[in-house]
Amino acid sequence: MAELKVTFKLSDRDVQHLRRIMRKASTTAKGGSEDTIIKAAMAMAEEVRKFKPPQYVLERVRKLETLGAMLQDERYALPVPMRQKVLSALCYFTRTSDLIPDTIPGLGFLDDAIMIELVTQELKHELSAYQDFCRFREEAEQRPWTQVGQEALDRKLGAYRQKLRAKIEEKRAKETARPSGGSKLLRLW
Repeated sequence: MAELKVTFKLSDRDVQHLRRIMRKASTTAKGGSEDTIIKAAMAMAEEVRKFKPPQYVLERVRKLETLGAMLQDERYALPVPMRQKVLSALCYFTRTSDLIPDTIPGLGFLDDAIMIELVTQELKHELSAYQDFCRFREEAEQRPWTQVGQEALDRKLGAYRQKLRAKIEEKRAKETARPSGGSKLLRLW
């Protein structure tokens, strides 16, 4: 069967509406512990898989799981403002009363997928840097472990993390300098 690609644009008004909803989830995130929010989101991700949702939802669930892993990765040390955005996305995903009830077959997780996509697009540089950091760490950890080796690894990871943060800030500055197109293109499939 051939794939179907669905693309649509969200107007500034649409994006603002979704951001208001996300801010409400952000308020919820501020009230709960990070650990509780992450565990709830990861449990929900497992639950979603049981429904055998469409591929576009599964792709977003994987992104959500990467966001959760990024939050939990102490060595990556995600900055507080980014942590709050990620926690908001996780909170939205775990809400039972979202825009489209999750119980509607085929469409119930569409709003969750859209919210995850919006957050991952906002955090695309952070996610890319996190993936780079994980690859760097994997390569660096291929040595025998000693206390001296561990300390050297920690220094290398810290230096690499700072390098990645500088790249992220540089990319964000370039994007901020570029004028916005007025709407957000969202590709789900």
